[in-house]
Amino acid sequence: MNLPQPKHPGYTLDDWQTWEGRWELIDGVAYDMTPSPSTAHQEISSNLHSAIWNALEAAKRKSGGDCKVFAAPTDVFLDSGVLIPDLLVVCDPAKISPRGIEGAPDLVVEILSPRTAGKDHSIKRWKYEAAGVPEYLIVDPDERLGILLHLVEGRYEEKARIDWGAPVRLLGGSLGVRLGEVLS
Repeated sequence: MNLPQPKHPGYTLDDWQTWEGRWELIDGVAYDMTPSPSTAHQEISSNLHSAIWNALEAAKRKSGGDCKVFAAPTDVFLDSGVLIPDLLVVCDPAKISPRGIEGAPDLVVEILSPRTAGKDHSIKRWKYEAAGVPEYLIVDPDERLGILLHLVEGRYEEKARIDWGAPVRLLGGSLGVRLGEVLS
């Protein structure tokens, strides 16, 4: 069994493909994605996935479109490595491959947990920004809010802080989801 040593720099995609379990590979550093998130985290993820899926389906009926929502574990292959966001939306079918998502999604959602919050606010934010992910929604269950970041001239700017009961407009304002409907 070939398992990496966490935080050891220099791993490659070839190494990553031999590992068992769920690992992120960011700039040659391995990040163990076990244990699985808490049931509260998963409930938020499931509810938010359903709300985004329903909104995307309504948008398809109204004006068409190819956007799809995916939940973890879905591998996202970026120049910096392989990341596994909690949720993501892809509107370009050419980016969807059998192994995962090839390139920047249109939206990434990370739901904070004590073990991953620091990485979600720093390393993953920087990597999504560098890859050109247009929107990054950070959901903080403890603070009961969402932070929506938009890519503006290659840098993330905070677009909105969303309270639990408030709606959030995603995908450039074309998709509406109310955080209060999805968070316990």
